[in-house]
Amino acid sequence: MAKSKNWITVAESSFPWERDALDFVRSHFPTHEPYRAWSNFEFIADDGSINEVDLLVFTPRGFFLIEIKSRPGRLRGDAGTWTWETEGKPHATVDNPLFLANSKAKKLRSLLNRQKACKNKGQVPWIDAIVFCSAANLKFELQDNAAHGVRLRDSDSRSGIMGTITRRECPGLREHPRDRYDRPAGKMVAQAMEQAGIRPSQRSRKVSDYILDHLINEGPGYQDWQATHSTLKNVRRRVRIYNVRTGATEDERRTIERAARREAELLETLLHPGILRREGFTEHELGPALIFEHDPQAIRLDHFLALRHEQLSVDQRLDLMRQIAEVIRFAHDKRVVHRALCPQSVLVTEGDGGRLQIKVFNWQVGYREGTTTSGVSRPVTATSHVDRLVEEASTAYMAPEAVSANASSGERGVGEHLDVFSLGAIAYHLFSGQPPASNGLELSNKLRETKGLQISSVLNGAGENLQEMIQWSTHADVGVRLDTAGDFLELLEKVEDEATSPDQEKFVEDPNRAKKDDVL
Repeated sequence: MAKSKNWITVAESSFPWERDALDFVRSHFPTHEPYRAWSNFEFIADDGSINEVDLLVFTPRGFFLIEIKSRPGRLRGDAGTWTWETEGKPHATVDNPLFLANSKAKKLRSLLNRQKACKNKGQVPWIDAIVFCSAANLKFELQDNAAHGVRLRDSDSRSGIMGTITRRECPGLREHPRDRYDRPAGKMVAQAMEQAGIRPSQRSRKVSDYILDHLINEGPGYQDWQATHSTLKNVRRRVRIYNVRTGATEDERRTIERAARREAELLETLLHPGILRREGFTEHELGPALIFEHDPQAIRLDHFLALRHEQLSVDQRLDLMRQIAEVIRFAHDKRVVHRALCPQSVLVTEGDGGRLQIKVFNWQVGYREGTTTSGVSRPVTATSHVDRLVEEASTAYMAPEAVSANASSGERGVGEHLDVFSLGAIAYHLFSGQPPASNGLELSNKLRETKGLQISSVLNGAGENLQEMIQWSTHADVGVRLDTAGDFLELLEKVEDEATSPDQEKFVEDPNRAKKDDVL
């Protein structure tokens, strides 16, 4: 393929499917001004995060950051999560990649606007995020909002990624009439890219003895990476970097550093097969870093439920719930409270014999009470900045007082009852297949109307004990709520008895065949 001056390959992709996608775009990409493109680079954002970009293009019709997803097969899902089904591979459920691409676009624009080239020439145009699903024969089943910002290959029958780049044809893209997409603006962007130091970075990609492979997860103030040992290539770990942003105030810096140390210190005493094991703590140029054990096959509980909820038996759901509750009881016995327990903080793997096993993580907003008993570790103080360290979706499982209260000013923001609430909210999701709410605000509004979450409103035939377990563990009034994880486990035992009692043999699946006293 002939080279053009307006396409800069910052680094060659190591993945053939990604090279194929880039070749497709480049073969149709105009070579004249103001068209410009940069492929395969990374940048350090103002918040200290490492951000990988597959393709960035400047055109007369817009400025686009393009995330490439090349998995073939079938793609389905909603605006929140996608599920890929590829023959010969396990199904994979992931967060909609448009969220992360949009976050990168905002960070990159902020970085470019700080460069000298933009000081006297105006702001960098808005950067739109696009996800390019590049597999040629993909069975694309995303609809409505789920398909916003997503493009396929162009063909005789449809406009695709090139239609977006050259004619701005893409559902979900906003018009930015005041932005300039002319040659002077393109030149300014090119200068800002050069001044920002956009290039392959090696120094920041190594933490201790581990090379960062790819991003697994990103949350407020941190990034989780899969990493491979620099010499032992079969040894993989999960590395969490707590990013300290450029220009952070002393207060912001201390908040992030305390979160990293808090998580490291709490895990020092939490040695349990159901808790993700910390293996190291180190300083990195981007911020403090924790090194964890890692199973590449592990999947977050919220993704797992989106993928397999319908296939889970009652026994499997009960087993998962019991495992989570037993981990929390163990932590409470160690005087540790999680405070932000949710499906996003639980990993699921398939163990020996096919049994599903869990690992709880994300302890950065937790705390440990101190005692004078010999051998007990010193106390770890709770943070009063929960909102800075927990993503919005997680607040749908947190007790309202955990989010709204200042932990340093009273008892309502601390206590085992916070985790008890989260156990009930997770049970609601685990048995109904639906999150209790989309965020903490929606959850609080729901709890104003009900005395605890009501699973019977979304699950026909919910047993009495299941209803009571969830309601009393998620009651908004702390004085009425279950006190301990032990209390929750006692009610869970009754739920197990209820689900396995002889009466439940009357379960029928087809309403047309139901008789009197049958349970659907």
